[in-house]
Amino acid sequence: MHTLLLCAGAFVVLALVLLGVNLAALPRLSHQPPMPPATVLPSLSIVIPARNEERDIAAAVRSHLAQDYGDFEVVVVEDRSTDATGRILEELAAGNSRLRIVPGEEPRPGWLGKPSALARGAAAARGEVLLFADADVRYDSRCASEAVRHLTRLRIDLLALVPRMEARGFWENVLMPNLLFLLYCGPAFLANRDRARWLAIGGGAGNLVRRSAYEAIGGHAALKDSVIDDVKLALLLKHAGYRTQVVRAEDRIAVRMYRGFREVWNGFSKNAAYLFSGGVGILLFAFLAATLLLSVLPLAVLVGAAAGASVPAPDLLLAALCFGLLVATRMALALAIGEPLWPAFTHPILAVVWAGIIGHSLFLRVIRRRLTWRGREFDARGARF
Repeated sequence: MHTLLLCAGAFVVLALVLLGVNLAALPRLSHQPPMPPATVLPSLSIVIPARNEERDIAAAVRSHLAQDYGDFEVVVVEDRSTDATGRILEELAAGNSRLRIVPGEEPRPGWLGKPSALARGAAAARGEVLLFADADVRYDSRCASEAVRHLTRLRIDLLALVPRMEARGFWENVLMPNLLFLLYCGPAFLANRDRARWLAIGGGAGNLVRRSAYEAIGGHAALKDSVIDDVKLALLLKHAGYRTQVVRAEDRIAVRMYRGFREVWNGFSKNAAYLFSGGVGILLFAFLAATLLLSVLPLAVLVGAAAGASVPAPDLLLAALCFGLLVATRMALALAIGEPLWPAFTHPILAVVWAGIIGHSLFLRVIRRRLTWRGREFDARGARF
């Protein structure tokens, strides 16, 4: 027990150190020097896949159409929705010539739905730079200009934009911070190092990519069976020798990915197991398993002692220090990115539920071998990370 608590303490200290390193190392999109006045930015196409997105599509598309960028278009692939998505898009397109609606098609054999839609959108797009963004993400009007300037100034081939994760209610506030905790308390700063070819970060909130680099790796045809296509795109580019970078954009981009416990559970169950592919995946699985144990153990010791269990005084003190440091780390992250503070105290709940999500995802992939998303069911055996 004492050894495990020492490991928990070391884990929390490491997470706190990495948080400080990442907050210092990851650039803020809104904090960058201006470009020379004569700089001409390349044409931009914002490509959005939309299937059954009636809840969020209007706000997302309006935010893209409001960009202060000079030469840009918004291309939305209406991917055979069965709800009001198509009607909403037609109404938006009627009032803005920058918006083009591309009809989707059923995925060809070997293709998943989202990569298929993104491939159609990229083929229809005219821009020299492509911004792939999900249909539930809202952009500040300055975001596109700032992102393309950053890409151009640093000669980057793919720029991943980290958004603000909006959450409402108990379960969203408890569970959704895990994504940002893993980002900021992990080795994210290495993703911006050209020599670290094994680590790259991409995201559905925004992957800004040069068309020349995108086409050189085969576009979404190279990602046709990828469940986590946004991350895989960044990895393929970096493996091919292109420059990728991740930037903080929580003051420019916002997304509320899921509503309530059931949506969080089902949403991440479809893809969590695919993270554990290959050697890096095995290391990630071991890391997450250790995270679960070390996140829950200190509180379990404190609760056990409060319930009357015999706990040596040094272990009790160590457990209190570990839990206190964990809460402090989560609070520091929340303050840095503008999240509420109270979910910091619920981190053990987060760890337990996410262990369940990963277990359910592995069951769907390995045992049931079928996954369903946005009304489409596909064979999990034919899909990849």
